[in-house]
Amino acid sequence: MKEAQSTELQCYALLALPLIGFFVFKIYPIFWAALKSLYFDELIPGKERFVGLKNFVTAFADMTYWRAWKVTLEFTLIKVPIEICVALVLAVMLKQKLKGSGFYRSMYFMPTIISTTIVAVIFANMFDYFGFINYNLQKFGFIKQPIDWFSSKKGAMAVLILGSMWANFGTNVIYFTAALTNVPDDLYEAATIDGASKFRQFMSITIPMIAPVFQTILLLAINGTIQTGEYVVIMTNGAPGGMTHTAASYLISTFVPGFASGRVNVGYGCALSIVSSVIYGCVAIVYTKLSAKMQKVY
Repeated sequence: MKEAQSTELQCYALLALPLIGFFVFKIYPIFWAALKSLYFDELIPGKERFVGLKNFVTAFADMTYWRAWKVTLEFTLIKVPIEICVALVLAVMLKQKLKGSGFYRSMYFMPTIISTTIVAVIFANMFDYFGFINYNLQKFGFIKQPIDWFSSKKGAMAVLILGSMWANFGTNVIYFTAALTNVPDDLYEAATIDGASKFRQFMSITIPMIAPVFQTILLLAINGTIQTGEYVVIMTNGAPGGMTHTAASYLISTFVPGFASGRVNVGYGCALSIVSSVIYGCVAIVYTKLSAKMQKVY
């Protein structure tokens, strides 16, 4: 009896630790930010003052912030489809039992273990005016003069997207490869006998069979992309003229230096964070509804 009670207490203790961590690191910061958003606080002891919803009014009038959300949307709509399509194509190729497929799988996954900071530095240097890319483009006669990639929004966004894709698509390749491995070969053999083309087999067998994994990968890709922040700060810091700032990078570049100098309205930063969280929640709701419709189709 005592042993059973002791085991039960141990189970409750093990369950309590994650719950405590969840409340301390997830729930408490949300309530703290919600409370702070109602104050004007420049980190000067005793100088904070209650301003009600003024910080939220300022947030909705902050066109720079909403322009950053527009960039976030553009970044997501361009990067996510390309990243997932490339990963799926590579996974299908790796499933063909090609010689050295294990080596290629490892190479595709390798970038995912490199930190975001290093990826940003690598691509910033590669696409520098006198960097590796311009040097080789000139060497092989593709261009006469070096391209200033970061002087235009299109060029800077292209570099940001390429770097982010390179750092993340390897994980998607692994997920897709695992999902494709679980698709029975008998289905393809039967489809081939019935005269179905490779494309027809892909659309009618492969996609429906990996649909659950596809939805998970899509969710992770969208979630990771819309929260891209420090990567943008390190590579472009919004250049040129703040036109490549995502919502997350705008918050980082605006408020982190302020914390260092001691001159920042913490309340306004909390208000922007809450607005961003609400937008993230709306994206999650829309995705959930679309995912439910996809499940009905497949």
